[in-house]
Amino acid sequence: SLGCGNPTAVAELGEGETVLDLGSGGGIDVILSARRVGPTGVAYGLDMTDEMLALAQRNVREAGVTNVHLLKGVIEQIPLPADSVDVVISNCVINLSVDKAAVLSEIGRVLKPGGR
Repeated sequence: SLGCGNPTAVAELGEGETVLDLGSGGGIDVILSARRVGPTGVAYGLDMTDEMLALAQRNVREAGVTNVHLLKGVIEQIPLPADSVDVVISNCVINLSVDKAAVLSEIGRVLKPGGR
């Protein structure tokens, strides 16, 4: 599935930034983000399923990007420190959470001051 949008088309990503994709699935948006933030930036992909993480790892390897870090977890408890991310993106995943308040709180926690 291609999801229901293209968050990397509208997100302003700059060289050296850190981006987090919530519910990264097969990793397509993570790969696109990694290319946009360049070798001094980092793109994190967070997914809760081993199958999607394995697919994402294969896609990352085939794409040849080296600044991607894939994380296993849920979007209601993001496994990253506070104030560590410049940009959060997500493609049709937040709507699936039964606790959207927790997701939004976690996004606020991991975003750096001025993050988006």
